[in-house]
Amino acid sequence: MSKSTLFFAFFILIFPIYANSAICSFYKDHAMTTFDVSVPSTLSIPRDTPNGTVVYESPPVTLNSINSSYTCTANSVSGIKNNVGESGKDKLLPIGNTGLAWSWKYKGIRVNAFPVDISVKGTYGFNGTTHSLVIVKTANITNAQKIPSGILGYYQIGEVSALAMSIQGMTILPQSCETPDVKVDMGENDLSQFSEFGKHTDPVGFTVKVNNCPRGINKITYTLSPTPNSPEVSAGSGVVSLNQNSTAKGIALQLLDSNQFPIEFNKAYLFSGYSTEGGNYNIPLNAQYIRTVPTGNQGGLDPGMRAGSANAEIWFIMSYL
Repeated sequence: MSKSTLFFAFFILIFPIYANSAICSFYKDHAMTTFDVSVPSTLSIPRDTPNGTVVYESPPVTLNSINSSYTCTANSVSGIKNNVGESGKDKLLPIGNTGLAWSWKYKGIRVNAFPVDISVKGTYGFNGTTHSLVIVKTANITNAQKIPSGILGYYQIGEVSALAMSIQGMTILPQSCETPDVKVDMGENDLSQFSEFGKHTDPVGFTVKVNNCPRGINKITYTLSPTPNSPEVSAGSGVVSLNQNSTAKGIALQLLDSNQFPIEFNKAYLFSGYSTEGGNYNIPLNAQYIRTVPTGNQGGLDPGMRAGSANAEIWFIMSYL
């Protein structure tokens, strides 16, 4: 009779066992303290402020004579719990879909979102500590946004919500100026003015109006860009083609700055005449027609030249910082 030997393999699975009792709890007769931070009723933000910019920081609030001390019997997770949006990452807590986020500054340092930080076991309180609110732009703000009154979030240590930061509510307004469309009358011009390649008419001066600029915008830049109907002829020349509805041939439109140097398309130009006090302004520019076909023997009647309507469109783009 043959014998078989049976081998058994077994594993001992070890599971951690946690006590049901809370690691952190309020000190006897202590509870959560809610405090207000000061915010303006209206906060105006320049429309093109870069994402990541701090747009407001409240004066610090010093807490005194409050009963919100707590005790942790072991190290515990801690951080800020968001009450006005999704859980944040790192130190930024979204404020709904406003394009803004907020941070809680504790003793001058921004606190991470819960449960990123670790609180060391022991007994702690908040008397004499300073707290402030930081608001950061995180996305484009296209319309007025309202942040309602109430609690923004909680300073959380384990199971304990020790502090709550609240505001009285405010409205966020994206700042911009008004820039009406500009139509430039280039007048009537004879083909004889375009006797050879590069010949141009006299420059026609015009202004782009920048109206009703609010206070608080630090600077304005403007960019001129060709449109699909009037593409750029050659880089750096400030010259665009006439649109498809034009009947003139052999000429194009050239844009010049106030000193009659060619405009560089898609380049941001700083408007030096702007004041942070706001108001109304004019940006001076010039335009001229210019011949774009090679020189022949017949002057303005060379092949490729033809009189007719000569129209073009340019995009004028404003940025506010």
